[in-house]
Amino acid sequence: METYYLSSLDSVKFSVTRKCEFLKRLRLDTGKECVVVQVSPTVPLQEYNVADDADVLVLLSRHEGQDLSTMSTFPFFVFITRPLIPNIEGAETITKNDLQILAWGEIYRTRQDADDHRFG
Repeated sequence: METYYLSSLDSVKFSVTRKCEFLKRLRLDTGKECVVVQVSPTVPLQEYNVADDADVLVLLSRHEGQDLSTMSTFPFFVFITRPLIPNIEGAETITKNDLQILAWGEIYRTRQDADDHRFG
């Protein structure tokens, strides 16, 4: 299981560094790759009328032509989404309607890089 660190320069909610473990790679019905991840600490979702905090998210590349399976430069820019379907880990293909975008974010190699929002 791959472990990275998720943070955001664009979102206050995601500015806190979260450990991000890759659980499963999926594809949207458009062919775009996405990754189901488990994050810690969890993400509060009260503003979406969701009682429980989320620990499972789905990340998608923000830039065309870049895939999460071939990340070579960091930070790697992603859409941070929450799954709207149960048991997303059991799916093989999903649609954009199965996800809700929460924020833009970045994947970093190390916690220190994420904490410092270090580029390069």
